[in-house]
Amino acid sequence: MLSFKWRLMFAGLALSRILQATPPLTTISDTLFNADGTPFNGVVTISWPSFEASDTSNVAAETEQIQVNSGVLYVQLVPTTNANSAAIYSVQYANLGVTQFSETWTVPPSTFPLRVRDVRVPPGSITGSGPAAATLISIADVTGLQNALNVRATVGTGFAISRSAVIDATGAIDGAVGNLGDCLHVDGTSGPCSTFSTTFIDGEIPAGTLDGSNASFVLANAPNPSASLALFRNGLLLRQGGDYTLAANGVTFQTGAVPQSSDILAASYRISVSIPGVGFVDQETPAGAINGVNAAYTLSQSPSPSSSLVVYRNGVRLTAGVDYTAVGQAITFGSTLVPQTGDTLVCSYRTTQ
Repeated sequence: MLSFKWRLMFAGLALSRILQATPPLTTISDTLFNADGTPFNGVVTISWPSFEASDTSNVAAETEQIQVNSGVLYVQLVPTTNANSAAIYSVQYANLGVTQFSETWTVPPSTFPLRVRDVRVPPGSITGSGPAAATLISIADVTGLQNALNVRATVGTGFAISRSAVIDATGAIDGAVGNLGDCLHVDGTSGPCSTFSTTFIDGEIPAGTLDGSNASFVLANAPNPSASLALFRNGLLLRQGGDYTLAANGVTFQTGAVPQSSDILAASYRISVSIPGVGFVDQETPAGAINGVNAAYTLSQSPSPSSSLVVYRNGVRLTAGVDYTAVGQAITFGSTLVPQTGDTLVCSYRTTQ
């Protein structure tokens, strides 16, 4: 038989093993109150799944009820934030058999008591610790993920930072190709930006003496194109090549058309105006017989917008919808306003290129 000494030694060793197997604990100690300021009295029910503690101790799933009197809460729990498997504590507060509130706790290791606020998890937060080793999840493991990825644009081979994004022929997102100063087109191509100028001169009074004998006048600039010059004398449009000639910025009136001292001259013209998508037609004589009978005339192009069309008859500007109607390239005069033999018709308008 074993002596008492040996039996005592074996008992001590067994107790030592039991103590060594006890997982670490964190104390949660706090005072709970109701919303009206009175101490909470009731039962706090704490539930947890089975998990492995940080020291590899196996913690069995269980539910524990803590009686709270006069608001005093005291409980010791195994930490979950450093557990080897994911774990959380589900906590319910009940009073008079009715659950008043539920929340989640994650408990960190601590050598000093913690309050409820130190372990409470805000709603919507991700809780629990992760497994010790990472778990690979394939796309096929997630229902619907592959279909969702299939409808998303992929990164193309030409994708680059600091570039405008374009969608290539395969539907992938690529970087625009070209020089950094190029302009990007809606089809994804790029190229040098179109340069344009918008220099319009309106209502300029040509320099020169109005005395009935001086025939030479000078504009501040040379009209470009020369046909863009609209020269008015007392409000009437003059005919270039008929009433005057233009050379660079010099205007020379024909004999018999020299401005008198009381006349008023005004000039409007363009200087190398270039606007992408916009064209100009200047001083066009529409096709059609001017014979006092014919009322229908045709322009070489359709004005765009239609309101840009101006029609002059013998230098007098006519009114659309009153003196004539215009549809596309067709101009039709009213029955009492048909151009007569010897009349001059001049049209100017913009087009879309």
